Amino acid sequence: MDVVEGGLARCALFASLPAEAIREVDARCTWQRYSSGQQVFDKESDTLDVYFVVEGAVRILTPGADEQEVALADVVAGNYFGELAAIDSMKRSARVVATQESLLASLDGPGFLDLMHRYPGLAVHVLERLTRIIRNLDARVTRLSTQSDSQRVMSELVRLAEPDPSRPEGWLITDLPNHKEIASWAGTSREAVAQVIGELARDGIVRRKSMGLMICDWSRLQLMARAAA
Repeated sequence: MDVVEGGLARCALFASLPAEAIREVDARCTWQRYSSGQQVFDKESDTLDVYFVVEGAVRILTPGADEQEVALADVVAGNYFGELAAIDSMKRSARVVATQESLLASLDGPGFLDLMHRYPGLAVHVLERLTRIIRNLDARVTRLSTQSDSQRVMSELVRLAEPDPSRPEGWLITDLPNHKEIASWAGTSREAVAQVIGELARDGIVRRKSMGLMICDWSRLQLMARAAA
């Protein structure tokens, strides 16, 4: 596939690089489009490429209990993934799939390490990103180990909710993800998600609104998500 002119300039990782260096990386990359749901690479694969999301978004997944996959992160346009394998030359630790039509540029692992050696500012950016990943995963492990399935589903609903412009102090999930997607973030099953949302609706805490979910009792939902199991 042809190089997309200025594609990598959209990636925050390259903000400190001169234009000539970005063009050089552009030319070294392999460019590929992925359809929604298409796998980029699987867990345990031995590829070392680093991927830059030029358009679209991907999701990083890892196997959980009872063959349920747990979502680790969504990587959107302007960001990158796959750097762990490039750095330590070990097999992939997770599976990655496109969540929408996406354009990715991939650079071989040795080429990525060469960039880190040549541009210390870029290397510092990578270290800062890895630090954030570790902190976020620490928090995620704590939630998975200390909260019940119901709490994690409710916590996910709290995370997805945004202020409702039509109601003062109201909250709304405009486009509610399907139960499978919520389950992947909450580390539980689709059945558990359906049960929790059904119980919240019967208790008057949430209400369906078109393709979304209206939060009728925001304070109570927050309290239930935080309450001890």
